Amino acid sequence: MTTYGLLPTRLHTPGARLLHGKSMESAVGAGQAGDWTDLDSDVWLRTAYVVTGWKHQGRIRVGYHWFDDREIADWSRAPYWHECGPGPGAPSWSLPPTESEVALCLAHADARVRTAALSRAESGALPASVLPLVLIRCADTDEGVRDLARTVLDRMLKGADENTLHRLAPLAALVGMRRRYGAWVREAVLGRLGGLPDEAMGTLLSAGDRESRIAALYAGAAYGRLSTARAWAIADGDTDGGVRVHAVRTAIGVAHAAGQQTGTRARVLVRLHTDPSYEVRRRTFAAAVEAGLLRAQDLAHLAVGHRDRHIRWHSCAAALTGPDGDTVLDRLLHSREMRVRSAAIDRLRDAELIPHLTDPSAAIRAAVCRRLRAAGDDPRTHYRALCADATAVEPAAVSGLAEQGTPDDAALLHPLTRHPQAAVRARALSALRVLGTLPDEALPPFADDPNPGVRATAITALRKSPQLLGPLTHHRHADVRARATSLLARAKAEQAREAEAAARTRRTRSRLRPLRPPLQ
Repeated sequence: MTTYGLLPTRLHTPGARLLHGKSMESAVGAGQAGDWTDLDSDVWLRTAYVVTGWKHQGRIRVGYHWFDDREIADWSRAPYWHECGPGPGAPSWSLPPTESEVALCLAHADARVRTAALSRAESGALPASVLPLVLIRCADTDEGVRDLARTVLDRMLKGADENTLHRLAPLAALVGMRRRYGAWVREAVLGRLGGLPDEAMGTLLSAGDRESRIAALYAGAAYGRLSTARAWAIADGDTDGGVRVHAVRTAIGVAHAAGQQTGTRARVLVRLHTDPSYEVRRRTFAAAVEAGLLRAQDLAHLAVGHRDRHIRWHSCAAALTGPDGDTVLDRLLHSREMRVRSAAIDRLRDAELIPHLTDPSAAIRAAVCRRLRAAGDDPRTHYRALCADATAVEPAAVSGLAEQGTPDDAALLHPLTRHPQAAVRARALSALRVLGTLPDEALPPFADDPNPGVRATAITALRKSPQLLGPLTHHRHADVRARATSLLARAKAEQAREAEAAARTRRTRSRLRPLRPPLQ
C-alpha cells in the first residue's frame, strides 16, 4: 500500500479564523513576522465594502454569538462603522468585544474602526496578544490612526521585558521596509534593543517569503549586524532574484562603508556575467554604477563584450558621462554594437570623423556625413578618394559613395566590379544599381562569379525581370539555380495577383457603369 506524506492544511485564512471567533494563536500560527502582515492584509482586503449590483454590503452587526466551528466565514458580516442616528457612530462589535473582534478591527479597512480599536488601550481593555497589530498600525497610511498607534505602542513597550522586544524584532524589521512610515517602527523596537538580534535576523533570513529576507538584509546592514561575506553568500545562494538583487546592493553598501571596494568590484563584475537572471544583472549593474564602483575601463569592457545589449548600451553611456570617458573612446569605437559606436562617434571632433566614413553601419555613415556637411566639408570628395585607390578600397566606402546619390560616380564604381575582393565586388554591384547605372541585361554574367555572395547579389537584383531569370534556372551553380527558381516563382505569383486585381477592378467598373437611356 502506497502512503503519501501530506502537508498540514488550514481550512480558513487567518482573518476567517478570527471571524469565526478563534483565538489569535489559531489565526497566526507560529506568529512569524510574515504571518502578522498576511493577517493584516487579509482582513483589510476582505473588510472593504463589497459592491454587489448597486448596493454596498458589509453593514451587518457581528458578535461572538454569531459564529461556531461549523459556520463558513462571511466577510459581509465583519465589524464595520455603524451610524447611530444623529450621533457620532460606533463600531459594530459586541460588548465587551472579544479578542478576535479587536484584532479584526485593528486591521479593518475603515480607519474609524481602527481608531476605535486603538482607543480601547486608554482603558486598558486592549489585549496584549494584539500588540503586533498595534505595531503594524504605527506605519498606517492614515495619519490619525498612525499617531494614536505610536502613542499606544510607546506606552505598551515602556514596561515590556526584553523577551517581548525580541519577539517583536522580526516584525519591526519587516514593517520598517515600508517606505514612508516604516522607519519609526523599526527604530521604536530595534532602537530599544540596540540593533537587530542575531536570532531575529536568522528567523527572517530563513522565512519563506521574499519580503522577510529582504527586510533582514536591510535591517542587518543598518545596525551593523550583516557582514559583506554573509551578504555575498545570500546573493550566491538565494533562489529568488529579488532577494539576490537586494543582497548585492546591501553588500555594495556595506563594503563601501568599510572601504572594501576592490574585492566587491571584482565580485560584481563576475556576477554581471554569471547570474542567470537578466533582471538581476541589470539591477546589479545599476547599483554598481550608482555606488561609483566601476571604473571607465570596466564600463568599456562591458560595453564592448557583454552578452546583454541593454547592459552594453548603459555601460557605454556611463563610461562616456564619467570623467575618464575620453580615455576609452578608442575601445568603444571598435565595438561590434552599432549603438555603442554611434555614441562614441558623437564625442569626436569634426576633424576626427573622416576615418568613420567607412563604418559598416549605414546609419553611422549618414550621421558622419551630416556632421561633415555642417562643418563645411564634402563627404563625397572623401569617398571618391577612397574608391580611387583600388588596392586600399573598403566595402563600406563603395556603399558610402553610392549613398551620395551622384550618377557621375559610376565611372569609379564600374572597375570595382572586377576587384579581387569579393565584398568589394558585391558592394559595387549594389552601388551601381542604387545609382541606376547598371541595367538588368548586364547582371546575368555575374552569375558566373566565383563567390556565392556576389552571385546572390546579382541574381537578387533580377527579381523584377522574369525573362532574364528563366535561363538561370539551368545554370551550372546549384545556388544560382535555386535562387533563380525561387525568384521566378515569386515573380509569377505576383503577376497572377496583379492580373486578378486588375480583373476585379474591371468587373467592378462594369457593374457600376450607368445604364444608357432607351432609344426614342
